[in-house]
Amino acid sequence: MKGYYLKKVLSSLFVLFIIISLNFFLPRMIFSDPAQPYFAGVPEDAIALREQIREEYGFNDPLIVQYFDYLGRVITLDFGESHYYKESVWKVMFSRIPWSMVLTVSSMLFSIFFGIIFGAVAGKKREHTADKVLLWLSGITTAIPSFWLALVSLMLFAFTYKIFPYRGAMTAGYTLTMNGPLFLVVLVAVMAVAVALRFITKKSVFIFAGIPVSLAAALLSSVPLADILDVAYHAALPVMIAVFSGTISYALLVRNSMIAVTSEDYILTARAKGLPPRVVLYKHTFRNALLPLITNVGMSMAGLMGGSVLTEKIFSWPGMGQLLLDACNNGDYLLSQAILLLFAVITVVCNFITDLVYHKFDPRVKEV
Repeated sequence: MKGYYLKKVLSSLFVLFIIISLNFFLPRMIFSDPAQPYFAGVPEDAIALREQIREEYGFNDPLIVQYFDYLGRVITLDFGESHYYKESVWKVMFSRIPWSMVLTVSSMLFSIFFGIIFGAVAGKKREHTADKVLLWLSGITTAIPSFWLALVSLMLFAFTYKIFPYRGAMTAGYTLTMNGPLFLVVLVAVMAVAVALRFITKKSVFIFAGIPVSLAAALLSSVPLADILDVAYHAALPVMIAVFSGTISYALLVRNSMIAVTSEDYILTARAKGLPPRVVLYKHTFRNALLPLITNVGMSMAGLMGGSVLTEKIFSWPGMGQLLLDACNNGDYLLSQAILLLFAVITVVCNFITDLVYHKFDPRVKEV
């Protein structure tokens, strides 16, 4: 067991090192002169000023010196200052992360919930109405790009019928009124309850569920209801677009997994023992059919921050996807480097957690 965990940790660290190195060299391959974006507004004949900028940001140093300097800044989590926003890269990113989380986390949770229910019904009653509807809808989502559906929905429900707002995350600005001390109190209290339930029931599920529940409870209790409703109103249309395609994807996965599991030997054995159909369905078939969903959910979590770039662009949502596009358009490669590195770290960490969870729930995974 320890060897399996150690191997996963070392492989994840190696992947992170490769990503960090590529994150340094790729922008320098894209720009013939990496200092060029910093010369915006500086005349070409202002040689002294341009040299001063090069010296200030270390562009005159040898490439290997710049590389090790970059590694040192990554280790110390110092990503410098955005030359476009004139603020710390960390400050710029963390002003957008909550908005991406609102959009992506809510859509993922709704997609998983409805996808499991719809997929279980379709898998249980193969060739019936629910199964045929699911297959029909999966054909539609495959043929219609999500961004096209988002554009059509925006024109229909925001411009034609004016049911939903067409842009932004709030009516006025993007600043939520938040009670910080109350947030911390609720967060610690709910996590304490989750830990207590873990020791009482001896089930680790309370710890895994306690983290998102604690964050949600703390956020909902510390932000005024009017602000929450305003954000929910603006997020309704983009979330519904994401939930539609996400639900069909998860439902199809659960449906196919249930059909595959039904023909397994242990299901036939359970039926031969005379177990009630409900026990066979929920304790054996449905439970094992959810195993492939773990991997799919893990990959979905990896794309939480950057997976909705087009959606954020279409609905002018102030998230990390929109910020990455702006950083690339503005030549702000220090900011784009930090965003891409954050996406990569989240992906590696989520894949690592997914491997551990899958290894925990599926004993067939060998410790190799």
